[in-house]
Amino acid sequence: MLTVREARACWREALRGNGRAIESVPLKDAAGRILAMDLTAPFPYPPFRKSPFDGYALCSDDGLLDYTVVATIGAGTTYADPLVPGQAVRLMTGCAVPDGCDTVVMQEDTVQTGTRLHVAASFQRGQFIIPRGEECAEGNVIAAKGTRLTGPVIAVAAAFGYTTLPVYAMPRITVLTTGRELVMPGAPRKDGQIYNSNAYFLYFLLKKECFRTVTFHHVTDAPEAFEKECEAVKEYLADADVVISTGGVSVGLYDTMPALYERLGARPLYRHIAMRPGSSSYGAVLTRPDGSTVPIFGLSGNPTAAFNICHVLVLPVLRASCGLLETDWPIVTCRLSCDFPKESPADRYLQGQLTWRGGKPWFTPQAHAKGTALVDTATTNGLAYIPKGTPPLTAGDAVDVLYLISQGVSHDKRP
Repeated sequence: MLTVREARACWREALRGNGRAIESVPLKDAAGRILAMDLTAPFPYPPFRKSPFDGYALCSDDGLLDYTVVATIGAGTTYADPLVPGQAVRLMTGCAVPDGCDTVVMQEDTVQTGTRLHVAASFQRGQFIIPRGEECAEGNVIAAKGTRLTGPVIAVAAAFGYTTLPVYAMPRITVLTTGRELVMPGAPRKDGQIYNSNAYFLYFLLKKECFRTVTFHHVTDAPEAFEKECEAVKEYLADADVVISTGGVSVGLYDTMPALYERLGARPLYRHIAMRPGSSSYGAVLTRPDGSTVPIFGLSGNPTAAFNICHVLVLPVLRASCGLLETDWPIVTCRLSCDFPKESPADRYLQGQLTWRGGKPWFTPQAHAKGTALVDTATTNGLAYIPKGTPPLTAGDAVDVLYLISQGVSHDKRP
């Protein structure tokens, strides 16, 4: 039984030989993608000396407070004629400062009458000019390889004239749910059956991570259908770079997913993870004829257990395999808002709500701290990490919480 850390190391080794295809996408399609190479500045930024506000650019002379305004320019226009001391150019915010000018004064500190300008406040030569290249020199890295492309990152790329960006191709993911007890919403539900919530959980979690190609299939666990399902899954695998399944990985009579994968040639990496909830977990790899490796993640069918192993192990591994630099969730040290009376014989990942009171983070465990719980996952935005051997906790104790920022958070909500 591997720890989470050991399982991650196992996956790093198993996927080490996989290459990453690179493609070029337009800026408008780049959100959420992962940059495949460093972006560098093709020119300094700003590319010219500019004014930070509305005012006047002066060709100054020592002690002189009265100037002649020879031109007015707006952003996007320039003044290229030579200037002599005692002359000024009126300009607007963001304007290029004319080459002959050495100082900018604010409009509020001046009085203009016709072409005559009086500077009503003292100033220092050279003030208020943003120099060329102040933010970035030509050749500087403006976005590093492995960066997730957000709106601000794409905006910076646009500011340097990029129209397309090199990104890693995202893997095709096949999601499998298993079990005769599952029916899809809208279908008749018999006694003993439940609606298939895990299919939607996985689909939208992966979409939020910007995996664009996600397909879904359901597999029955009926013993008489085993051979037929093996053939069906074999076809599904032909179009998959990653397989994620829920259910069928524990020790029950109908938990046959490991046997199914191994019948198709998968090499198992582990059969359990030393964590609660989420210990029932299966990992395997299938090697294609070209030598590439298809990771197979078999998750528990229990909603909380599947939620936990997905966030703690599956998503970080997938992010790393896609070239992302930052693969882990942020960790916030919180205070417990109530007692947690259970001992932790294994590493525990406790679902709950991370909130702020008076600007300080607090963590409230969900009411149903068990792997089979479902409803509480809808309001979970944090997983408190409680190491193996930790005794029962009391209100006010400090806990490290994985902040699942993609799940949202409620601020200033009192537990």
